[in-house]
Amino acid sequence: MKQKHSSHRKPVVYAATVTIGDYLMNLIDILPKLIGARIRQIRLSLGLTQENLAEKADMDFTSIGAAERGVRNLSLKSLARVADALGVPIEELVRLPRDAQISSEKEIAMHEIRVLLKDMDLEQIKLILEIVKTANGYFKKQSSSQG
Repeated sequence: MKQKHSSHRKPVVYAATVTIGDYLMNLIDILPKLIGARIRQIRLSLGLTQENLAEKADMDFTSIGAAERGVRNLSLKSLARVADALGVPIEELVRLPRDAQISSEKEIAMHEIRVLLKDMDLEQIKLILEIVKTANGYFKKQSSSQG
């Protein structure tokens, strides 16, 4: 028996993977900023200037400023000197507050979305945009009806 050929085409399913390397590259970008913000937060709570902290840590104040902005990665040795100068264990500098962890998780998820969209054509991206807009409207409606 001959099978009839359907004029309907099967939907094309696009699969994309985000590698561990993608996650690590994103973390490499995020962590110095989060650690720098933590250094700044502790420094300010102690009433220290960047110059004061640099002197106590036997470092140049421009290194402290760059580390706080997340544009310079401190070596483990320098991070230990900063922690000592602040009078906190090194763990205190790398321990991130809960909201920072949520923020970094959000940034990682957004990066994963960008990676997935990168290989799609314009029509596919427009379709995804409409799906996101619909979901966003739904979530806003849900939160306003609960509040």
